[in-house]
Amino acid sequence: MHVRTLIGAAALVFAAGCLSERGKPPANKQVAAAGAATTTAKAPSGPPAMRAAAAPGSTLCEQASLKLAPGSVVAQIDGVDVKLEDLGEQLVQAENKALRQYCSEVARVREAALENLVQQKVLTAAAEKAGKPINEYVQERMEAAVPTPSDAEIEAFYNSRKSPDAPPLDQVRDQVVQAIKAEKSEEVFMGMLNELRATASIDKRLPDVRPPALELAATHSPWLGSADAKVQVVEFSDFECPYCARAADTLKQLKDKYADKPVQFVFRHFPLSFHPNARPAAEYAQCAHEQEKFWPLHDEIFAVQRELSTDKLKELATKVGLDQAKLDECLTRVGALIEADMKVAGDAGVGGTPSFYINGQTFDGNPTVAGLSEAIDAELARAKG
Repeated sequence: MHVRTLIGAAALVFAAGCLSERGKPPANKQVAAAGAATTTAKAPSGPPAMRAAAAPGSTLCEQASLKLAPGSVVAQIDGVDVKLEDLGEQLVQAENKALRQYCSEVARVREAALENLVQQKVLTAAAEKAGKPINEYVQERMEAAVPTPSDAEIEAFYNSRKSPDAPPLDQVRDQVVQAIKAEKSEEVFMGMLNELRATASIDKRLPDVRPPALELAATHSPWLGSADAKVQVVEFSDFECPYCARAADTLKQLKDKYADKPVQFVFRHFPLSFHPNARPAAEYAQCAHEQEKFWPLHDEIFAVQRELSTDKLKELATKVGLDQAKLDECLTRVGALIEADMKVAGDAGVGGTPSFYINGQTFDGNPTVAGLSEAIDAELARAKG
């Protein structure tokens, strides 16, 4: 039995994210360079360059490549050689993407299997010490730490996560209670595991076969956290996606949790084509960054997400104190920066929002405080060597 099944985590009654059409970024009218586009005004400096060394597993990942040697003849047509290069640059890009996906998945399944065994070992030892079966031990710990939520908690949880077509609360109340308990249980479970692991001697020796880290932060990217980070969390977000609003709350908690740790949180734009107000919101927010007010506007936009419109964005811009003349000028040119973010997202394989990358590697876990903390802590441990 997988250890996580012991906590009886119920599936959330709400979807995990906003998917782009066919899992791809919206069609771009212009494709800007992947880095920061040239602007006529000086924006706040972007995230400081990461000082962490490249993943040692990058060479191992390259060893798994099936790339053909340059000049390889792949066919003959009417006696004329067709060489690898004739197949075009798109093949090179597709092969690189496939290799990254393969290496990432191999690393993920190996780490998951090892982590599950570690969890089983530390939990079994703790249960035996308490003189109880492991299931009973875990269940008692969970029940003691995760009480039944109050009516106010249930209503607040439902209102913050419901979609426009969600059924009334009284019809899904039991599911909402399960979702609240599952979310809290995950946090308690991870806390319990960290407590038990701290008393155990664990020396992981899996080779790091992850692909080389992607460079995802740009000079125009707003960021929070450490200027000397060893762990960089990059989020691609859409201001009209309800799951991104939830992620914004999660990141606030993570920022507080890692306030004294070398962790940095970077924001990049990925407005989805079927969210009509997402692109304008991204442009307003990026212009607010030039006036060093990105995060106040970021919070205001997510707070009134369901009321977004051009008029509402203008109202919020005034509320956070943006200089109107500078804003008007910025809006005439900021589109290139949004396009740059979308280009990077597309190249990285982003298929929806929110999407997280930690130290240049795709995060495929549960984007909760507990889920992201687990990945961040693992990277902090790697940084220590």
